[in-house]
Amino acid sequence: MRLSFLLFAIPLFAQLSGEAPPGAKVELLSPAGQVIATTTADANGKYKFDVEGAAVRIEGQKITVTARRGAVEEAGEALLLANVVSADNIAERPGLTLGNALEGETGILVQQTTTAQVSPFLRGLTGYQVLNLIDGVRFNNSTFRSGPNQYLAYVEPSQANRLEATLGPSGVPYGSDSMGGTIQVLTEPARFDGGIHGELSLGGATADLSGRGMGRVGISTARSFFLFGASGARHQDLRAGGGFDSRSVYRRLYGLSNERIQDLVGERLQDTGFRQYGVEAKAAFRPTDRDLLSVNYLRGEQDLVRNYKDLNGGLGRLISTLEPQTLDFLYGRYERQKLGWLDTLSGTLSLNRQTDGGTRQNLRTTDAITRDFVRVNSFGYSGLATAHLGRWAGLSFGGDIYDEFVDSTRTVNGAATRALYPPDSRYTSTATFVQSYLQPFRRLRANVGLRWTGIHYAERWYRDVTFESSLRYELVGPLSVFGTVSRGFRAPNLNDLGSLGLNDLGYEIPAAETIPAGALLATSAGENALSQGRALEALGAETLLNYEFGFRFKTRDTLFRIQGYDSELSDPIVRRTVLFPANNAPTSLAGLPVTVIPPTPQQAAQGVVTVATQFDPRAVKAFVNDGASRYYGLETMFESRFASRWMVAANYSYIRGRDLNPNRNIRRLPPQLGALRLRYMMPGRRPWMEAAMEAAGRQDRLSGGDVDDERIGASFRRSDVAGFFNGSRTLPISESLQQIQDRWLPIGATINGVLVVNDNSRVPLYTGTAGWAAFHVRAGIPIGEKLDAIVALENLFDQNYRLHGSGTDAPGRNFYLRLRYRF
Repeated sequence: MRLSFLLFAIPLFAQLSGEAPPGAKVELLSPAGQVIATTTADANGKYKFDVEGAAVRIEGQKITVTARRGAVEEAGEALLLANVVSADNIAERPGLTLGNALEGETGILVQQTTTAQVSPFLRGLTGYQVLNLIDGVRFNNSTFRSGPNQYLAYVEPSQANRLEATLGPSGVPYGSDSMGGTIQVLTEPARFDGGIHGELSLGGATADLSGRGMGRVGISTARSFFLFGASGARHQDLRAGGGFDSRSVYRRLYGLSNERIQDLVGERLQDTGFRQYGVEAKAAFRPTDRDLLSVNYLRGEQDLVRNYKDLNGGLGRLISTLEPQTLDFLYGRYERQKLGWLDTLSGTLSLNRQTDGGTRQNLRTTDAITRDFVRVNSFGYSGLATAHLGRWAGLSFGGDIYDEFVDSTRTVNGAATRALYPPDSRYTSTATFVQSYLQPFRRLRANVGLRWTGIHYAERWYRDVTFESSLRYELVGPLSVFGTVSRGFRAPNLNDLGSLGLNDLGYEIPAAETIPAGALLATSAGENALSQGRALEALGAETLLNYEFGFRFKTRDTLFRIQGYDSELSDPIVRRTVLFPANNAPTSLAGLPVTVIPPTPQQAAQGVVTVATQFDPRAVKAFVNDGASRYYGLETMFESRFASRWMVAANYSYIRGRDLNPNRNIRRLPPQLGALRLRYMMPGRRPWMEAAMEAAGRQDRLSGGDVDDERIGASFRRSDVAGFFNGSRTLPISESLQQIQDRWLPIGATINGVLVVNDNSRVPLYTGTAGWAAFHVRAGIPIGEKLDAIVALENLFDQNYRLHGSGTDAPGRNFYLRLRYRF
């Protein structure tokens, strides 16, 4: 029997001993999550550690999290709600990327603009409002985009030993950007057990005709550990449920039926295939029982990635690739146990190098081909210390510096032009924090923390203080009540302050370069946006104040948690359409020529117009601070083991959100989400079987930007039909342009609540994202002592559905097989 027993890491020092199932493997973890000692329970279930470790209590078969920096604690004990996905859980599902492993977890919507990208929404926020970490090192950089982005997908799935997603602001321990929550990737820990361990696996899935493989080997002595691994996957074009795309450009702009589109392009989503590779290496040394030195390197790369929603997925562009997409992540860490009055002390040096780029061409072969390249080198320096005050209080404190250097180039038809970001950009963040838990008596526990952050870019400083405070009180028996008040902070990053180029809703120009031209603040990011009657202003920081209250019921075999939250976002940094006075519209912005777009009747009545660049027919956008927003909702999770062999897990989340001034729907607000799993586990190394369901409610609370987004409302005009028809693509259809327009968008008709007045009337294809429920069956089958198989049939009924805000429909019926050999 090999069960890992992980430790609740409140920093105290004593020789540790206790009881566990006979033969169980017991691991002692450092505050950074590294395995610093292992042992095995004897025939009587007794074990003992002769090394001083960072723990006071052992929890049998418990899932642990690192939500509180400087401690490893049981997930059920964490004051913030934490979703934990183990390496085994990742292997059991045919997810396209690492982030897909979070599908079905509490309070999380996993959005994909294209198959190779993934952007989890935590409590309605994503992009740079969610903080990503790898082994406690900051993964976000200053070029992360505001909306859905692909960066978490840079980490190859098999490189993760565990994936954690903590809901709500956790900026005190881990820094700014943690407003919706924090996602942490934890890699394979070092183990000093004097053996050779490894894993080989091969697998594939039918929905995308994919194949993947990985190999890893670790060699250790009592004082050293070495690990090397490599992995790769090839994904072909995806077949969505029913074999069709609900927002295909041929449906959106030509109004063709699903059957007709299948006749033209087949059942698979063209240009959704991609390849991914990963390499990992780790070395760790324990010169003494109290010292640990480790070096870890990850390499991730994707190629053949195309942005499907720009192609057949909605816009119909000729070229939209995402290349290069690479990650080099390196850190070295020194940890010392017991140094004077400190329980632990650690220091980390890191390099986070990410390269990102793409090539775009609009609808005609004569349109310009734009190529972008961005490389970010982020150098990190951090320190962490922990201490304790008797058995009733613990303390962690430290600081971080992340110094980023950004290299960006752009060519248009081969000629160098102004890049996406200003040349030789540098963005530096500095922070210091202190965090403490207090447990004056058994039933009461509190966490408090404070963090100061200073960010510097181009002679500008952004400074703020974030805090958190949590309290839990055991009412009676297993029932507890808890509450949290916390504050998040995010300064404008380089993407907000300096980006120039195409985005999801049009061409983006820095607000600072539109202000001298007399730009006006618009009411939304929609094409029909109106003026708020005031000029644009320079960007400032956004802040979030979060309140939570809930109940927890916890026994040895059951955990139930229900909580409500209210998050108030002030001065949010959002995209807005850029408006100008009709009698003073500019002819160029940021060195680019712009042309006036014919105004809507409402815009004409206000005397304002929008402008467009040659690269996109939609109105120019900019990032601005605008108003305030409020997110509030309910989250529940339930897990229970019963009848010794059965396990059931369920969760449900509901979120509402409004912009407060003016009062309206929030952009990309997730729908109701729920999941249910029932698993039967035979004793020992015997098969397990699982039935699962994931579901979402209909989401028709759309913002103006949602209506225009080709991934959601997919609005379009008669002029858009003409642009696509007159492009270079030809289809074997007999209708003329006029016939298509008059059939699909006849003048004078009211479609989805919009009157078609002229060729520029914008009509949504959909008024919301439909609700859905998908069913899956999975099983694990041991074949031998070291070999096992995982089989699954996902989306059992081949339903066509779309995760709200995604650029592709979900995979259709999908058979998945994975063989795994462990030694």
